[in-house]
Amino acid sequence: MTDPLLSIRGLTVRVGKRSDAPSILDEVSLDLMPGETLGLVGESGSGKSTLGMSVLRLTSPTLTAGTSGRIAWKGQDILTMPNRKLRHIRGEEISMILQDPMASLNPVQSIGTQLKEALRRGGKRNLSAAAEAALAEVNIPSPAERLRAFPHQMSGGMRQRIVSAIGLAQDPELLICDEPTTALDATIQYQFLELLKALRAAHHMAMLFITHDFGVVARICDRVAVMYAGRIVETGPVAEIFSRPAHPYTKALLASVPSTSHAPHRLPVIEGAPPAVGHRPQGCPFHPRCAAASAHCRHAPPRTELRPGHTLNCWHPQEHPHEIA
Repeated sequence: MTDPLLSIRGLTVRVGKRSDAPSILDEVSLDLMPGETLGLVGESGSGKSTLGMSVLRLTSPTLTAGTSGRIAWKGQDILTMPNRKLRHIRGEEISMILQDPMASLNPVQSIGTQLKEALRRGGKRNLSAAAEAALAEVNIPSPAERLRAFPHQMSGGMRQRIVSAIGLAQDPELLICDEPTTALDATIQYQFLELLKALRAAHHMAMLFITHDFGVVARICDRVAVMYAGRIVETGPVAEIFSRPAHPYTKALLASVPSTSHAPHRLPVIEGAPPAVGHRPQGCPFHPRCAAASAHCRHAPPRTELRPGHTLNCWHPQEHPHEIA
């Protein structure tokens, strides 16, 4: 059996070193296989972006000091890795695309200058030709001309493709995408997702795709992990999660997605709001908002497996799983 490319076990991120400090991530565990696209979905504030940043050890010093657990990249723990080794991995083996391309690009440097810097780190020699090829790969028209342009002269969709070209400049094995489609309209979003799928195949890379949009998950991901209040509550193949969600939170999220295949109706909502960091309830963090909650839910739920690859943390799953030791 193929070993995971990325394996996270018991990852906890606290605001400071104290054991009683509030946690942003709480005992998160997941695996990402070579060539796989794993979606990470949940409401705002669930910890998705913190998880993505933690993989590259890019969280603030306060959060880094309060991080425990293990993030294994090809068997090596990123959390204990020397900085010199980590600098080699960043960009060359693991790269990241952020939500706002304008925050990622330097407004006073040309596109060519910024792209060539990434290509130079990757050992490319003919930088001008390599930069033109990189822009052409992400479907930027007139690449030679665009290399002389500045970020403010590009549309939002083009800026996002340029950030993708920079992220792929060193041919990484894993691309972390932190809500890259949020600011794009529906047509540009569709084009960008199709581009990412083509790039994934061309570069034979894995992707960790962070989003709050199940429509995006359905279009690009192989598996999905659902997060709530800093915890993974359900993980499984996309088709199975969509057709047979077992966690009440997953079911509620999917029920709130508009569909054109049903008669018009009022969409259900999840009452209440996610708990703030430092004010999360004991046990299952979703139980104050859950219609299926019972007294058991005030205690930490067991991790159970419905079928191979489909796991959840819940006292009241919708099927009859067996508990994982």
